[in-house]
Amino acid sequence: MADLGRPEEFSRFADLLPEPMLLVGGDAVVLAANPASAGLLGGMFGRELAGRRILELVDQDAQAVTQWLRACSRSRALLPGSLRFRGETGQALHCRADGAVHSPASGVEPATVLVRLTPRRKAANPFLGLNLRIEELTTEVGRRVRAEQALRGEREWFRVTLESIGDAVIATDSLGCITFMNSVAENLTGWSREDAMGRPLGEVFVIMNEYTREPSENPVDRVLRDGVTVALANHTILVRRDGTECSIDDSAAPIRDEDDEIAGVVLVFHEITERRKLERQLRMADQRKDEFLAMLAHELRNPLAPLRSGIEILRVGAGISDQAERIAEMMERQVQHMTRLVDDLLDVSRITRGSIELRRESVDLLPVLEHALEMVEQLNPSGEGAEVTLNLPQGPLLVDGDATRLSQVFVNLISNAVKFTEPGGRVTVTAGLEGARRDRIAVSVRDTGVGISEDDLSDIFELFVQTDRSLARTKGGLGLGLPVARRLTELHGGTLKARSEGPGRGSEFIVRLPGMLPAEGTDLEGTPSDEARDPGGAPGGRRVLVVDDNHDAAELLGMLVEHWGHEVALAHDGVEALQVAARFKPQLVLLDLGLPQLDGYEVAGRIRQDPELAGAVLIAVSGYGRREDRQRTQEAGFDDHLVKPVDHEVLKRLLGPPLD
Repeated sequence: MADLGRPEEFSRFADLLPEPMLLVGGDAVVLAANPASAGLLGGMFGRELAGRRILELVDQDAQAVTQWLRACSRSRALLPGSLRFRGETGQALHCRADGAVHSPASGVEPATVLVRLTPRRKAANPFLGLNLRIEELTTEVGRRVRAEQALRGEREWFRVTLESIGDAVIATDSLGCITFMNSVAENLTGWSREDAMGRPLGEVFVIMNEYTREPSENPVDRVLRDGVTVALANHTILVRRDGTECSIDDSAAPIRDEDDEIAGVVLVFHEITERRKLERQLRMADQRKDEFLAMLAHELRNPLAPLRSGIEILRVGAGISDQAERIAEMMERQVQHMTRLVDDLLDVSRITRGSIELRRESVDLLPVLEHALEMVEQLNPSGEGAEVTLNLPQGPLLVDGDATRLSQVFVNLISNAVKFTEPGGRVTVTAGLEGARRDRIAVSVRDTGVGISEDDLSDIFELFVQTDRSLARTKGGLGLGLPVARRLTELHGGTLKARSEGPGRGSEFIVRLPGMLPAEGTDLEGTPSDEARDPGGAPGGRRVLVVDDNHDAAELLGMLVEHWGHEVALAHDGVEALQVAARFKPQLVLLDLGLPQLDGYEVAGRIRQDPELAGAVLIAVSGYGRREDRQRTQEAGFDDHLVKPVDHEVLKRLLGPPLD
């Protein structure tokens, strides 16, 4: 609709009408007057009416006129009134005035009022009734003419509007045949308005699914069939008249007549080819990011592997001094810290892709919490930090979950609490059942540390956010622990929430998980499982082949395995690995994947095909630890998959007992 509250739009509309009309502003100033009103009043005042105050033009109570205008500014229905104009030369004219708001107050602009004037004339002859009837008939004919003119004006206004918008618009009748088409629709479909008019929409608007390439249901057909508005559709390809294609989003809505019957449909669509291209580029960039993170983790883990093996060899060697032992322990803690950072970084990638899978089983949270505390204490064996206390119930707290991932949640929360609590402070871990049916488990990690501001509370679970908690500025970290912990908790059907009374008042993190009742004969798991397998063979030391193109990593891991009482052979590429295996006949092979000449997958396949070697236990030892990496090694015939740097306790269990 035209905005009749604006003078230029008022003039475009009201100039067509024979009735005198004024547009009056919120300060009772005439903003515009149509030619009919100028003809009625112009001779009385000698100059244009626009810009003059109504109160200057009338000879009556100013307060009454002001109140009437104010009432009109709030009414969409015409309010009758009376204005008695007094000209500059003394002539007078009494008019009926009907006013209503045409532009409500916006907070910036005051309301404007449209005023229609009807002169009041006294009967001067006996033919007054006839004159009035003739005047009424003339007015009615004029109204109809003006209505037709206004309708044509509105149609033109809508046509110009639909031509000027950026979306393609097609209108149809109740049979789905085209009745209107704007220029954007012409350009997108390749059909001219003249050729398209009257055709069934399906001939002009040809669409198919972006992925299946199957024809898609025309949205107009659905509107005509179901009488509903069809929401924006995605993954739609429009086939132009010349056969070329473009990606679009489209929606359609019914046009209803006064009887609420569908008289037609309006279809709106716009091209999103560039947006689709950008989305594909973003997906590709995200995929490359994941590949980069996996490669980064592999490259970071490779040097960590010989470091961990070397540290272990130093610690188990004879004659090591107390000082050297402390240094070795510190180095081991730093290797563990670096490993955790790499794991957190990869977990973020998995979380953003939704690719984390839980290995669910019946898990008792009590040993999980104890294990988490042990891991935190390993990172701070001096005990100089905050004191950590466990308040645990006697009975089991059972959940259906992944023990390894749950341990990761609580290690993150407890280590985070210790990090933000000064030495001498306290960290309290409390667990128990809650709820009317005692079917939920709540674990609280409360500290007396630096606390969290109200502003930071809303951000701490966002990726890569480092809150400004001054004690932590020297503590490091990537800002990933809490986001990872929350997502892992949610994957278990639980929640993780934080609260704090403010800086210096400590903080509390509460994990809530759905509990479960133990089934008869259930073997409860309490600590993370490493899925150790029996390497086979007779009790005693094994023949172990270590294959890694990193000579330092292979040599140090081999030395460690030898120290455990096993016989070791080394190889540094795929071809050499097969040659050594043929001579050495290993019972267990620790096999890197990224080998020169032949990769680890090819080596594993050939070992499995050799009757003399097929029974060997194959363990992948790699810096790659994603789900797809583990799936691929399993399909290639590996028995297990260890991620560098290898946990020596896990490897020791896989190898079995040493020689007596």
